[in-house]
Amino acid sequence: MISLKSQITKKLLNYFFLNPQESLYVNELSRNLALDKRNLVKKIKELEKESVLKSQKRGNLKLYHINKGYPLYNEYKQIILKTIGFEENLKNTIKDVNGIKNAYIYGSYAKNTMDAHSDIDLLIIGSHSIASLQKNLNKLQKEINREINVVNIDEKEYNRKIKNKDPFITGILKNQHIRINL
Repeated sequence: MISLKSQITKKLLNYFFLNPQESLYVNELSRNLALDKRNLVKKIKELEKESVLKSQKRGNLKLYHINKGYPLYNEYKQIILKTIGFEENLKNTIKDVNGIKNAYIYGSYAKNTMDAHSDIDLLIIGSHSIASLQKNLNKLQKEINREINVVNIDEKEYNRKIKNKDPFITGILKNQHIRINL
């Protein structure tokens, strides 16, 4: 059973569940996730022993990646991303921006069809500073190694589009989406 008490474990799993195609060396993981290398190695070994992570040798170095064949892969992925991973980080990132009323994730992330080249689509509704939001999102984008595409719309315009059955807005709401509770 995986313990989710460690911040290192949380960061590792969040990264690999968002980037399941990635195989990285310890040094790359340490740099990308801003983690202490020695403690990172301990956690990687624990996760590899549990078969959550797999490794392969390339020369003298080991590359690590998520084990998609792990029996509880899908369950852990959902738990991590919704509770301590990307969705929670996104919520914490945008809740500090004044004026945001609602936020929705839509597209491939919401449909659970992301691939190596997918970005994350976000609809933000409110009277917020776009520059402030983008500044907050830049750090998160770097952390998760994914681009976040944001559509910003004020509340009045959003309500007008709903009333007029705007195909873009109704498409987001009709299809699979994730509402971020702020």
